[in-house]
Amino acid sequence: MIRGKWQLKDHEAERRLFNRRLTVAGVFVMLLFSALVIKLVNLQVYQHEYFSARSDGNRLHSQYVPPARGLIFDSSGRLLADNQPIFNLTVVREQVEDMDALLETLAGMISLTEDDIAQFERRLQRNRVPYTSVPLRYVLSEEEKSRIAVISHKLDGVAIEPQFVRQYPYAALTAHSVGYVSEINREELESLDEAQRENYGGTNHIGKTGIERTYEDLLHGTVGYELVEKNNRGQVTRRLDRTDPVAGKNLTLHLDGRLQEAAHAALGEFRGAVVAIDPATGGILAMVSKPGFDPNLFVTGISSSDYGRLVTDQINTPLFDRSTNPYPPGSTVKPFIGLGGLHHELVDYDYTIQDPGYFRLPGVSYRWGDYTLRTAIGGGHGVTDLQKAIYQSCDTFFYELGHRMGIDTMHSFLSQFGFGDNFALDVGYARTGVLPSRDWKRATRGEPWYPGDTINSSIGQGYMWATPLQLATATAIMANKGKVVEPRLLKAIDGEPYEPLIENPRPDVVIEDADYWRYVQESMTMVVHRPYSDTFRDYGTAFEAIAMADRDMSYTMAGKSGTAQVVGISQEILSSEDIEVSDLNKDHALFVSFAPAMHESIEPQIAVAVFVENGEHGSSVAGPIAKAVTDTYLLEILGLDFAAMEPGDEAEPQDRLVSQIDE
Repeated sequence: MIRGKWQLKDHEAERRLFNRRLTVAGVFVMLLFSALVIKLVNLQVYQHEYFSARSDGNRLHSQYVPPARGLIFDSSGRLLADNQPIFNLTVVREQVEDMDALLETLAGMISLTEDDIAQFERRLQRNRVPYTSVPLRYVLSEEEKSRIAVISHKLDGVAIEPQFVRQYPYAALTAHSVGYVSEINREELESLDEAQRENYGGTNHIGKTGIERTYEDLLHGTVGYELVEKNNRGQVTRRLDRTDPVAGKNLTLHLDGRLQEAAHAALGEFRGAVVAIDPATGGILAMVSKPGFDPNLFVTGISSSDYGRLVTDQINTPLFDRSTNPYPPGSTVKPFIGLGGLHHELVDYDYTIQDPGYFRLPGVSYRWGDYTLRTAIGGGHGVTDLQKAIYQSCDTFFYELGHRMGIDTMHSFLSQFGFGDNFALDVGYARTGVLPSRDWKRATRGEPWYPGDTINSSIGQGYMWATPLQLATATAIMANKGKVVEPRLLKAIDGEPYEPLIENPRPDVVIEDADYWRYVQESMTMVVHRPYSDTFRDYGTAFEAIAMADRDMSYTMAGKSGTAQVVGISQEILSSEDIEVSDLNKDHALFVSFAPAMHESIEPQIAVAVFVENGEHGSSVAGPIAKAVTDTYLLEILGLDFAAMEPGDEAEPQDRLVSQIDE
């Protein structure tokens, strides 16, 4: 039988083909299985330690434990800077797949502003440690915490974490002196060395201004560490190991909260500054700049609108610290220049001038006027000695004295009192003002020194500028009769008295004749307590505003008023009722004082400098502020009873003073 094309399938051939394919597939499967077994052996045996470590890395995390920031107290133990607990919404970036979607979800549940998101993005940029939580929103409310907790299982990488943040009970009253903390920025982080950066690993905040910045190293503390186990949503399930952080030091300042409040209240609606110093210790008892601002706004990140209001207020300038920035000191420098005249034997107790109400340099037609006080007949103060020149603030006398003294002697003598320098030990941010000299003018102005410059400097005008802190420092040195105790804010660390190590202490002001101190201090006391005379107006410039206003004043105060021009306006315009001068162009008012003065058994307890921006009159505006601050400290805080110290003497302080002078 012949095979044809219609023959049925060859089953034998198909069977052989199938067997071959099955064999190939079997071999291929065996090869794949062998590869899988080899891979599994490699993973489970040879790379066991590697993947075990990676597994632990996903499960176990080492994280920083931030230290508690040290507290700041006033001299009486009142808290000036506290730590309060808050709850923050935090995010672990590595555990979030879609950050934009997450932020959109959270924004629908809680209040999340553009400022919050912008600050969060900045924090992400400076975050250095993987799997570290980054704050998204500070200070969650109870309702917001509940909303987050309900769907927390759907929010990978999101957690609610407790934190202690800074809180300032006195708010604006201590904003400039105590300062504030705020979030550390990239520039500050990069300025730290490696050890310091490690210490700030778990910290978002750093001292920005004031004591918070000056003593940042003491206040911050040392960071701790802990090993924790987290689930796949980044939530901590167990804490396995911990190295506790070391809390920052608690600081006690010389500042007194009650005196801060009194100084702030005494300034009233004025812009200005008050600085008070204990002459014996150098402790800064009060340092107020008004208007201030609420430092609590900066702690968790100030909003753009709040910050904009602070920086655009060009009149009140609340961020500007008036206590450590300079202004023309005006006549407050006259006691120091008078003391220099005595020391350099340019004047003595008997030296007098006939004041016509103006001063002219020889061969110069220009007149430097004296508008401080005019007698009933004609202009000027008449026959005037140094004492009268101080208590009546006679410009003409000091024009003449300054001209004879010369700028070189004036510069050398005043520098001993801290003018042109910053004597404060821990207020390093305070400006040094200007104590002009020939070299200074040549270096800064490219001009020679002219005699007229000396005339202006002799009454604290012209190129001379000083801060309220410098004026208080100089006044404390005057109260100490030349002993220099450098001002400082820090009083104790963790309750232990703090005595700074001063490598190069400032030398004392040495005056050859010690009686000169008494003479000038007596002259300053007459500024406040010299009463009206029967024959002519021969009273102290501040008598009417201070001693006469409080006839029951139980202590004597030494003081000196000052008025500093903001712009050059003639006295005729200032005294005219028909011409209105802008408030911002009115003179600044100043007053310096110490008390008690001329007391047989008590050394001066407080030196005060008051600056009132555009206050016009040093005696009538700044003087009562100094009196209110001194009253609070001597009578309320120290509780001194001056009447009990001098039994049987019923005369008023100013009457006793005049009696002593007459004798």
